[in-house]
Amino acid sequence: MSALCSTLVLRTGLTLCLRRRAATTRTLSTCFQGFPGDTVENSGAILRKSPCSCSSSLRLLGSGSYRSHFPRIHCSRGYAKKARTERASARPADKKVRKQQVSTRSHMTVRELAQAMGKTEDHIYECLLDRDDIDDLESKTVLDAVTIREVVKISGMVAVPIREHEEKKKEVKDAVRRPPPDPSALVRRPPVVTIMGHVDHGKTTLLDSLRKSHIAAGEAGGITQHIGAFSVELPTGERITFLDTPGHAAFSALRARGALVTDIVVLVVAADDGVMEQTLESIKHAKAANVPIIVAINKCDKKNADPEVVMRELLSHGMELEEFGGDIQSVKISALKGQGLTELAEAIVTQAEVMEVKGDNKGPVEATVIESRTDKGRGSVATVVIQRGTLRRGCYLVAGTAWAKVRAMFGETGQQVREAPPSTPVEVMGWKDLPSAGDLILEVETESRAHEVVGWRLEQKKEQKLAEDQVEIDRKAKEHLEHYQAVREATKDLRRWQQKKAKYEEFKPTPGSEKAKSTEPELNIVIRGDVFGSIEAIMDTLASYDCEEDCKLKVIHSDVGAITESDVEMAAAFDGVVYGFNTKVPKDVAKLAEQKNVPIKMHKIIYRLFEDLKDELSAKLPMKEELDIKGSANVLQVFEVTVGKKKVPVAGCRVTQGEMDKRRDALLVRNGEVIFRGSVSSLKHLKDDVWTVRQEMECGIALHKCPDIRHGDVIQSFEVNEVPQTVDWNPGF
Repeated sequence: MSALCSTLVLRTGLTLCLRRRAATTRTLSTCFQGFPGDTVENSGAILRKSPCSCSSSLRLLGSGSYRSHFPRIHCSRGYAKKARTERASARPADKKVRKQQVSTRSHMTVRELAQAMGKTEDHIYECLLDRDDIDDLESKTVLDAVTIREVVKISGMVAVPIREHEEKKKEVKDAVRRPPPDPSALVRRPPVVTIMGHVDHGKTTLLDSLRKSHIAAGEAGGITQHIGAFSVELPTGERITFLDTPGHAAFSALRARGALVTDIVVLVVAADDGVMEQTLESIKHAKAANVPIIVAINKCDKKNADPEVVMRELLSHGMELEEFGGDIQSVKISALKGQGLTELAEAIVTQAEVMEVKGDNKGPVEATVIESRTDKGRGSVATVVIQRGTLRRGCYLVAGTAWAKVRAMFGETGQQVREAPPSTPVEVMGWKDLPSAGDLILEVETESRAHEVVGWRLEQKKEQKLAEDQVEIDRKAKEHLEHYQAVREATKDLRRWQQKKAKYEEFKPTPGSEKAKSTEPELNIVIRGDVFGSIEAIMDTLASYDCEEDCKLKVIHSDVGAITESDVEMAAAFDGVVYGFNTKVPKDVAKLAEQKNVPIKMHKIIYRLFEDLKDELSAKLPMKEELDIKGSANVLQVFEVTVGKKKVPVAGCRVTQGEMDKRRDALLVRNGEVIFRGSVSSLKHLKDDVWTVRQEMECGIALHKCPDIRHGDVIQSFEVNEVPQTVDWNPGF
C-alpha cells in the first residue's frame, strides 16, 4: 500500500481518502483535499504512523472514470457527498471559449479592417499573401466583402456585417448658405463687372485707364496671368468693382469663375482684330451664367480699325447689338488714349440701374474666393469678393476644406480696411490652409464650429473617394473575370503544355508593363506657381497632352509658392525638371538643384513655359532615321550573270540624278513603293569595277541578295542621317 501511494497526482477536483481498518472495531480515516495538478507526497509514510494494519483500499471519491482501475472501493456516504459539494464549489466555471466578433461593412480599407480587428496592417497583408495583387495592396486599398470575410476567418474571428438599416444616419454638420433675404431689407451695392475678351485686346489697359494706374506695365509681357479684383470710383461718384480675366486659352477656368461671381460682363473686342477664339469662349461663359453683356470695341484709334465689321461678326455669333435692333449695348473706345471711357461707365451704370443691383449687408458673410496664394510675411492670402454680409476682422470663415480667422484685410492698393460690405474685393489674411479659387466662403460662429465643418467635409470627401475607388475596383474585377472566362473558354480543349503557354502569354510583360515602361521616353515634372489659378490653368492645358505614345508626361507634384528643397529632391529621384511660374527660387534651393543636377526652368509668360516644355519632351525622344537620297538610276535592262553556281540578276541602268556609290546602301523602288533595301554587291561602268557613277552615265548594278529586279524599276543610292524628333502637341497658343 505504501508503494502504491507514495506519490499521487490529483487529475480531477476531488478528495483523496485513505482509510485503514484496524483489527479492532476502531476505524481511522485520513483525508487529503486538492485540485487538478496537486501532488500528494509521502502518503505511505502517513499510513505507517498508524499502528493498525491496512486492509482497505484507495478510493478516489467522485471519480467514476477511475472505478475500472480500483474495483474494490468503499467509503462512507458522508465523505462522498462532502467531496461532491466541495468539488462543485471549488471547480472553475467550464465555459465554452467564444470567438471574437468583428463588425464589418461591405467595403473597408486595409487600415479600417486592421483597426476593427485590433491587428496591424501587416497581419492583413499576411492573410492575403496568396492574392495575385498582393504587391498593389496599400493602406487605402478598398477590400470587398468576400475578402474581408476571408481575412477575418483566417484570423480566427467571426465577421458580423453591419446592416445598412442599422447604421445610424450621420448628422449633417456642414455650413450652408442662408435663405434668400427679404427684398425690403436689401440696400444698393456697387455692381461687379468682369472684363473679358481675347488675349492682348486691351482688357488690362482699359482697367488701367479707368483707375489711372499702371497695372498693364506690371504684368509679364503685358498679359494678365491671373484674375485681379479692383474697386474703381468713377468721376460720377459711382463705385464699380472690376475683375480682370486672362485671355489665354489656358485660363478658361478663370474666365468661367469670373462670370459666375459677376453682375455685368464687359466684352472687349479689338477693332483691328475682330472676334477671336477666346472672345467666343467669353460669350459662352457669360451666357451660361445668365449675365448681361456690354460690348466695348477697343483700339478704334488705329488706322486699320473697322468697328462695323466687328459688329457684324458679333451678330453672326448671336450677339444682337442695339445698332441692329437688339438689347446689347456697344461702346467704341480707345483704352490707350482714354477715348469713350465716360460712355462705357455710363453704359455700366445704366445696366446696373436696370438690373437693380442690391445686396444684403447684414448677417453672416457669404463670399467667393477669386484667387489664393502664399505671400512672404503674410502667409496664406486669398482675394475674395463679398456677396452678402459685411466682413470684419476676427470673423471665422470656412471655404472648402480650409478655414480662417480674419487677422487683417487689405484693399486693392494695399491699405488695411476694417470692414468689407457686399461687392468689395479684399485680400484676407489668416487662412490655416490655402482655399481653392472659386470656393464659396461662409462665416461660422466659432473656431470649434469651423473645425467641425472642415472635419465633416474632409470625411465626406474621403467617403466619396472610397465610393469612386470601389466603382473602379468593381470595373477592373469585372474586366478580369471576363478576360479569365474568355481565356478559359479558348483553352479548355488544349493540352496541358498549351495551357501553360497561354498562361505565360497572359502574364508575360506587355508594352504597358513596368519592364516595358522603363525603356519608353518619359518626362517627370514638378510645377510651382504663384497662385492656385495659375496652377489650375497649367494643369488644364497639360490635360490636353495627346502624345503619350511618343513620350509620357507625368506631373509628380504641383503646389503654390516658392520652389522648395523637397521639390528638388523629388525631381532628382524621378530624373525630372522643376518648372516655376511667376515664383522664386531661394539661393539654397538653387544650390541644391545644381548639386543634384536638377534643371529649374522659371517663366513669367505661360506660352513660354509650354514652349520650353515641348522642347524638353522632344529632347526625350530618340533620334529619327532620315534617308538622304544621293543618286537615282533607272533600270533599262535586266540580265543574269553566273557567280559560282548561282545566277545573279544585274540591272543595266542610267543614272538620272546625283551619283551612284557602291559604298552606300541602295533602295529598289517599284511603282513608288520600296520593295528592297540592302547593299550594292557590284557596280560596273562598261567592264570596269568602279566606286561611283555620275549622272547621265550608264552602269551595271548588282544588289546583294535581291532576287527580283525588273525593267522600269528605280535604284536609289542613299545615306542615313539621324535627326531629332519633335512632339506633335499643340497646347493652344
